[in-house]
Formats: sequence, structure tokens, C-alpha cells
Amino acid sequence: MRKRRRGSSSILKVLVTITLLSGVGYFAYNSPYFEREVPKINIKGKLYVNSKIPLKFTIEDNVAVKSCRVMLTSKDEKYHIYDQKFLQSGTKKDIEINLPIEVIESKNSDWIVTVVARDKSYWGFFMGNKSTFEGKLQIDNTPPRITILSNSSSIIKGGSALVIYRVKEKSLKETYVDIGDGIKFKAIKYRKNGVYATLVAWPFNKSNFNPKVVAVDNAENISKSSLNINKLNKKYRISNIRARDKFIDGKITELANNSQKFSNIDNKIDRFRAVNEKMRLANEKLIHKYSSAVTPFGNKWGIKQFKPLRRAKRVSDFGSKRFYYYKSRDNIISTSFHVGYDFASVKHDNLYSSSGGVVKFASNNGIYGNMPLIDHKFGLYTIYGHCSEILVKVGDSVKSGQIVAKTGKSGLALGDHVHFGMLVQGVEVYPLEWMSKKWISTHIDAIFRKADRILGYN
Repeated sequence: MRKRRRGSSSILKVLVTITLLSGVGYFAYNSPYFEREVPKINIKGKLYVNSKIPLKFTIEDNVAVKSCRVMLTSKDEKYHIYDQKFLQSGTKKDIEINLPIEVIESKNSDWIVTVVARDKSYWGFFMGNKSTFEGKLQIDNTPPRITILSNSSSIIKGGSALVIYRVKEKSLKETYVDIGDGIKFKAIKYRKNGVYATLVAWPFNKSNFNPKVVAVDNAENISKSSLNINKLNKKYRISNIRARDKFIDGKITELANNSQKFSNIDNKIDRFRAVNEKMRLANEKLIHKYSSAVTPFGNKWGIKQFKPLRRAKRVSDFGSKRFYYYKSRDNIISTSFHVGYDFASVKHDNLYSSSGGVVKFASNNGIYGNMPLIDHKFGLYTIYGHCSEILVKVGDSVKSGQIVAKTGKSGLALGDHVHFGMLVQGVEVYPLEWMSKKWISTHIDAIFRKADRILGYN
């Protein structure tokens, strides 16, 4: 009987032990202290650095990041460049490491970087969950090399120009033309690898124009090359326009009532100012949105002179600053810029797209009324405002000479006409240049031909 009791006691102890271990295991497996989600090491693609730019990456964890170690190895060299335990808890750690001078001055430019990160979980025998990243790191201290192949010899204030250049760089990140004031024109590839082209514009309301070709590689080395281009100043008109009651109570009120934002403005002067300034800015913002992209083209970009309206009479200039007064000339109530040319002919006359393109917008746009917007590739766009009828829809491919709309007086227009505007990467430009066959030949076509000769295509 005693042997049986001893056996039963042993079995009971085993069962209790198993139960306790199972409970501990269940607790550990389900406890947040023993969570098993590994930390994330956020590094994308191949890493490039230079002597001035630190190695940067982030580590994220659902609970807390515990430590990080970083090693660099090449064929015959090895460096521990970072080893840190984080005393303060945090779910995200931004890591920046300045490379040792021995690494920067080493003859090796290609390295393997190894990052080991652990979190503060008790999993893994209290060591925490571990993540490892291993990838290539290239040290690059050589900036890109820029060679200007050809560019327009001159540009007027408010006008356009063409630039074609070559960039020698194996790991190019981006290239563009910076004209100052934070305005950049994106360049696209042209014919050969390493060759780029872009249209640029000098905004009519900007005094300075200092174009520089910029190239940035993946290691953040930057090169800049100034353009040798003759800058021609152009003065734009100043107009004083009387805001009559009939106009305010008619067109202005009609536009305000069609907008939830402005329909409750009772004071007629405030209503006029809201439509002429705030609504105008919103409408122009939409135009800039749809005209900022640069659509690539093949080996040749052909553009014809623009003639949107036949038998046209010009009734309003581009770039003019308008001062609106109420009753007396010294009572200025609003100002605005006119960023297109107004042409008139006969009522509901045909409007043509002289060059082919794709319709990006075809609807009502506030003060511009019914307005198609067409992408002619290479960052060049046209708009046709105040139309009585739009004959194309978004996505349509438009052929040269196709009728796209009819003149009208929709939007902020009193008489039947078209507001014809042209933009380069979202910047309004002087339309008369693009309406001149001679200007296109000397400022655009000739620049392409010169670059083609240098590249060996002529």
C-alpha cells in the first residue's frame, strides 16, 4: 500500500509540475512582455553616402527598441561603427552615423553594411527579438558632371526657353533647372542615356531669373551649372477698370451664388473682391495642378504655331496688372493679373488646337467658365477659357487642327471671346511666342537641331 501511495504522490508531483510549466508557458506565450514581433529596420535599396552625409535609417518596434549594432565590411577590412543600447524606451529610433575617416579614405568604395536591431521583449531567453539587415553601401564623394549642349540664346520676362544638357553620373537621383525663388523645371531624358532636356519659363511677375542646371546623385553630391542666356526685360501693361454695379450685380453675383464659399457675402464690394481674388486664385491653382506634369516624348518633339481662333482680334493682353475701382479712380477695391490673351471673332466661333495633345481637364472652372486644358507633352499646356461649348472630354487625344470648343462668355466674361493661355510646367507664359512660327524655329527647333548634331544624329 505504501508503494502505491509513493507512486501516486510522484505522479501528482509530475502533474502539478506539468500544469505549472504549462501555465508559465501559456503566460509567457501570451504575455505582452514575451511578444514575438521583430523590430523593423527601414532601409530602402542600395545605400549611398559621402564624407559629409551620414548614414541614415530608422528602427521601429511595436513595443520598444532596445539596441542597435552596425558593422561595415569589405574584402579585407571590417569596422564596428555603431553599438548603442537605448536607455529611454521608444517605438522608433532615428539613427545617424558619421563614417570613420578610415572608411572614407579607404581605397574601397563598395562595402557591406550589417545592421542588427533588438527590441525589449523577454522572448528569446530575455535577449529580445532580433532583426538583421545586410546590404551594399557605396561611398561616393564625386559630384555629377554637367555639360550644356544647347539652349535658347535669349528669354524675355514672361517668356519660354529650351535647355538640353548632359549629366555624367552613374547613380543620378534627380536633375532639373532651378531659376530661383524655389521654382524648378523638371528635365526628361532626351535621345541618349545621360542627356536631358526641359522647357523653362521666366514668370512675368518675377524680377529675377538666374537659371542653373542642377544634378544630384544618390549620395547627395550636388552640381550646378549656370546657363548663358540673354535676359530681356519686358514691361507689361497696367489697366484701370471700372467695376460697374451692373457687372457686380450680374456676373460677379452669379459666380458667387454658384459657390458655397462665397454665396453668403452680402456686401457687394466684398463679394467682388472674393470672386476676383480668392475664386481666381482657386481656379488658377486647379490650372497649375493639371499643367505641372512633364509628359515624355520620343526622339523628336514637334510643335506647330498656335492659332486658337481664326480671324481673331486681340482684345486683352497677357501679364497686365488690373486695378479695379468703384465709382471714382482713387477707390481701388481689387487687383489681379491677367495671365492669358483674350481673342474675339464672331459669336460661338470654332476654337482649334493647332498642335496635338491629350485633354487633361474639360469642365467649368469658376471665373474661366467652361475650359478645356490640353497637354502637348514636354510640359507645355494650353487652356481655352469662357467657352460656350466644350467639344472634347478628359482623356481624348487631340489632333493638330482639331476643333476643341467654341467661344463664349461663361465665367467672368461679358462678351463672347476666348481666354487663351499657355503654361510651361504650371507657369503661365507669353502666348504670342508660341503663336509665332519664327520664334518656334529659332528658340525651339534650332536648339534641338544643335543638340542633335553634337549627339551625332545629323
